[in-house]
Amino acid sequence: MNSPQKPHAGSIHSRFDRITQTQLLKELLFVCIWIGFGTLTLWGGDIFGFLSFSHNTPTNTTLQVEFPHVYDIWKRGEGVFVDTRPATYFKRGHIPGAVNVPINRVTQHLNVLPTNKETPLITYCGSIACPNSYQLMHVLLGEGYLNVRYFPRGLKGWQTLGYPLETE
Repeated sequence: MNSPQKPHAGSIHSRFDRITQTQLLKELLFVCIWIGFGTLTLWGGDIFGFLSFSHNTPTNTTLQVEFPHVYDIWKRGEGVFVDTRPATYFKRGHIPGAVNVPINRVTQHLNVLPTNKETPLITYCGSIACPNSYQLMHVLLGEGYLNVRYFPRGLKGWQTLGYPLETE
């Protein structure tokens, strides 16, 4: 009499291993696809624009100004320099002729800015590591100023090249 054979324990484990491996491969493929999309978005590989959003900024605004152009703007008096640092730091030293609009008190200090919204404004902070000049630039654009740029190297970059400072 032949009795039905019991499934061998090894065959159950091998079937389970195949299912687990298949599931693992599917999940790994899914993760790789999402990493690929993320990489394209971060590195600007989205040539068709499917993954990015366009931001409406005034067309006459160049967002960043660097050396030596920033010095030329200051020397010719072609713009108002806006220091985003707290008042205590501003008083210790700033670009000559600059006004102080601390990033954490923008609404209280808007009155120091020109009423003509087309006046060129250059925002700056303490150094390249400080994001305040970039943030204030966007706040001012939101307030209707049309010609706002930021100087990313800030006061430390200004000092490094030996440009003059003013104190109060």
